[in-house]
Amino acid sequence: MGLKLTDIRVQAPDDPSNDLLKDIQFDLADGSVTVLIGHTGSGKSTLLQVMAGILEPTAGGITLDQQPLWQKRKVNQAQLLRLGLTFQFPEQQLFARSIRQEFAYSLRPYKLEKAERERRMAAACADLDPHGVFVMDRSPFALSGGEQRRLALATTFATGPDWLLMDEPTAGLEAAAVRELLRLIRERGRGGFVIATHDLDTFLPLADRVLVLDRGELVFYGTPEALCRAPELLTRAGVGLPSCAEAAAAMARYGIAIAPDLLTPALAVPAIVEALRERGSAGFAPAPRAAAPGSAAAREASAASPPPQAAWLRVDPRAKWLLYLLLVIGTMQQQQWSGLAAAGLLLGFAFLGLPRAVLRGSWKIAVPFLIFMALSILLAGMDWTTPEGQFRLGYSMERGWSTAFTVTRLFLVILDGYWLAVTTPYGQLVEGLNWALRYLAKMKLPVASFSLAVSVMFRFIPMILREWQRFSAIVRARGKAAIRPGSVRSRDIPALVVPLLLAMFHKAEQLTVAMEMKQIDGNKLLLRKSTLSWQRRDSLFVVLGVVGFGLLILVRK
Repeated sequence: MGLKLTDIRVQAPDDPSNDLLKDIQFDLADGSVTVLIGHTGSGKSTLLQVMAGILEPTAGGITLDQQPLWQKRKVNQAQLLRLGLTFQFPEQQLFARSIRQEFAYSLRPYKLEKAERERRMAAACADLDPHGVFVMDRSPFALSGGEQRRLALATTFATGPDWLLMDEPTAGLEAAAVRELLRLIRERGRGGFVIATHDLDTFLPLADRVLVLDRGELVFYGTPEALCRAPELLTRAGVGLPSCAEAAAAMARYGIAIAPDLLTPALAVPAIVEALRERGSAGFAPAPRAAAPGSAAAREASAASPPPQAAWLRVDPRAKWLLYLLLVIGTMQQQQWSGLAAAGLLLGFAFLGLPRAVLRGSWKIAVPFLIFMALSILLAGMDWTTPEGQFRLGYSMERGWSTAFTVTRLFLVILDGYWLAVTTPYGQLVEGLNWALRYLAKMKLPVASFSLAVSVMFRFIPMILREWQRFSAIVRARGKAAIRPGSVRSRDIPALVVPLLLAMFHKAEQLTVAMEMKQIDGNKLLLRKSTLSWQRRDSLFVVLGVVGFGLLILVRK
């Protein structure tokens, strides 16, 4: 009985040919501690989200105590409540006005009695709040960074999951909090832990099993002792060696042989003393260092060539700016629904060939806008009169229809901007805009600030979509929503919006500081040498865009 993964495969959302996880298969026993290690980008966080029911695998299956986690592309709610996930930056999952509400949100799916809720909250605070800073009416944002991390861990521990999946749990924690976390792991008598970490010295002595990922593949599954006896596996996977293996290798160069699988200093010291005693006073010259297998240079030499770019990414940004302007102007000129249909058809052609993640992103923009559209049409057409003191509520189809047309036209313009943002890297976006405005700059018009503002705005559109995806995963993990991946329940929107806005403010502050440090202003951007190169295909796209614009003008009449 335990957690079992069978032939798990996960494809990248924007590139089906790229497997983030490849044929992952292992079986974890109930009550075990498993350490998950690998280089940055090896798939650790992806694997944790798959195990937690946040990310649906492309192929394969997951069972918890022989019961499937997924059923007809939905997570089994009963199984989901038995899993807990802490993210790499857990403090970013906080959103409520008080610490009590943070606990209440995490515990709400379990439908506990009030006394049981209070007991769990008190137990979690006793374990992870040694200084008593978790005052229930206090705002979580009044805590320090380390205290916020401990609070996020406490809200997850309070749910009492059978399996706790942790992504870099000791990052940013002070030594006392790390010791307390290790005590909780040792004393937990049921369920199990899966801990993704780079801190091998801290967690290897606790581990029953170790998983090593390398580029999405499981290259090792076994005991910590077996792994330390084969350190070349860690080297090839781009992971640093634990201290026990490093110490054994260093002493071997001086002729002192000790086992590399002595995981703690308490085990290593007697072995070192015994080896020194056997060696006596004889001296040995240190052995020359052998070239480390799987070095960075070797990995670079063996790395696969990057996949070819999508067609739209190879188009000159100046051509895309011209296409964008032609689409927007042509759309805004329309006065009939047939014209809007033609503009929508041209926009649909522009989205052909783009990755599925881009199409899903456009849908996430469309849903809230469609809701806004429906409300606008409803309110615009409402008509109430009070003849002779009587109140009558009616609806003007003419005003509602006119509002629907105007809002639909605006929606197409927004999708035009989204297309430009997702098909053009930020640097090329700026270069293309500066090229378009350089003639106006010669006329002493203030186009530099406009150029910078527009380019930054387009930079933030895909960033907001990425942050939305990340925080929606956090909300689903905390709220235990048995819904399809990528969806968010309406009642979870407050839990999503607050941390999303905070993250956006933080990134805006980082961008401002970076611009100040680089001394970027509009004039320097315009003076920068262009690296763009116009190709024959760019001329073809512009010609097609002009033809499409001409068709929109003809339809307008």
